[in-house]
Amino acid sequence: MKANVRECLYCGLLNTQPPGDIADRHLEPLCVKCDSPLWGQSDGSTVTVDIAHQHETVPQALVKFSDALQRSWRYTHAEHLRLIVGGGLIRDAVLGELFFLQSKGTILDCIEENRGAVLVRIRAPLQ
Repeated sequence: MKANVRECLYCGLLNTQPPGDIADRHLEPLCVKCDSPLWGQSDGSTVTVDIAHQHETVPQALVKFSDALQRSWRYTHAEHLRLIVGGGLIRDAVLGELFFLQSKGTILDCIEENRGAVLVRIRAPLQ
């Protein structure tokens, strides 16, 4: 499915409105049939991305994190993004970035599952 085609999880209509950036989630388009927010709908799934175990530097890991966040927003209906961050400097940098993104409203929340993994909620579950 193309990035600019989104199936509404509430009514099933295929919408062709562009996704936009996760940072612009407040400008999220609505389904033309049922007026539900298109890109914030979740199917409850989790996408897992390892950003720390291929000999990444902190800047490389932050780029991987940013890419994973954008891909999860644009190409999935996942509720969560699980980041495998390790237990060192990458973890600390990612947690700092996540707290900043949460304060801006870009992500809904985040929790440390354990010392090496962080679960980021990017969408609310279907109600």
